Amino acid sequence: MVRNLIPTCSKCGSFVSDHIEPEVEKEGQIKEGKYVDNVWVCNECLKNKHLDMNTK
Repeated sequence: MVRNLIPTCSKCGSFVSDHIEPEVEKEGQIKEGKYVDNVWVCNECLKNKHLDMNTK
């Protein structure tokens, strides 16, 4: 039931939040991210998107 309250990354589907404790992120169950253009995106996917834009 709690899982329905945590948003997911629109790119990879991981649970994401804009602020999490380091211990929780270290466990790997929730990633830190941002709410951009009406969707949640984890920082890893944002970084990959930025890298993809620089290689084109």
